[in-house]
Amino acid sequence: MESADNARDTRFKEIFVSFNESLMKYWESYIRLQDQLYESLGAAREVSWLAATDMSKLRDINQAQRELFSRMPRRMDYIPLAQISLDYDSALSKIAELEETLSLEEEGCKKLEEAIAILKEKAGAMKEALRAAGR
Repeated sequence: MESADNARDTRFKEIFVSFNESLMKYWESYIRLQDQLYESLGAAREVSWLAATDMSKLRDINQAQRELFSRMPRRMDYIPLAQISLDYDSALSKIAELEETLSLEEEGCKKLEEAIAILKEKAGAMKEALRAAGR
């Protein structure tokens, strides 16, 4: 019985090590994407200012952007060790919550891809209009 328990414990350790390695790859990709999204958002923000025909319009655009930026999600908080739960009785519900969250994230990524395609299309149209106007 003890060897079966040892084999099970070894398998659990391997699974958790593999999960943590996957989490680190996910984390690194997430941070790179978040940084790139901020860069793209900043570049798009500067292009949007070109729509201002006067200072009043520029103030309106800037105010709208300020409101949008104030609603941006915050970064993940650090959790002190004393607050971390190692309750294996709730492990399956935690895993189910992770799976549900990742499914929602996949949908969010699809919507982001659609938004990127639209923004690229509009940027291309602006570039062509500026070229046609000799700018």
